[in-house]
Amino acid sequence: MNRFIESVAGVLETAPEALTLDTPFRETEGWCSLKAFGLLVMLENDWRAPTGIGRFMELETVRDLWREAFISFAADLLKVPRERLSGGTAHGSIPEWDSVNHLRLVMEAEQRFGVHYPLERIPELKTIDDFLLM
Repeated sequence: MNRFIESVAGVLETAPEALTLDTPFRETEGWCSLKAFGLLVMLENDWRAPTGIGRFMELETVRDLWREAFISFAADLLKVPRERLSGGTAHGSIPEWDSVNHLRLVMEAEQRFGVHYPLERIPELKTIDDFLLM
């Protein structure tokens, strides 16, 4: 199972199976400011994705949270400022995201997030958001 979803489920005090990437996290049972704070802490401490409260208020779904974590992960791997990346950033659109780093993103994302990208799907991973489709 996706480790990121498990992490979010832990903060929201719900079963990971009850969450999908499209789950609006603020609509989960027992949503409160303490859980919002927990998600902010989780993003920063567990996923090295510090997210300001203003940005957090723009996020709606579990996928949005994962995008924040994935962009921080990709920025670290590619050694670029986080601000240079978005969900729409595509392979080859920045010099640092070459074919070697593309494969590194795949392999290290699988390890970090506990996901699996089938070999035949790797060429279809063209943007950051493509990595978030499960």
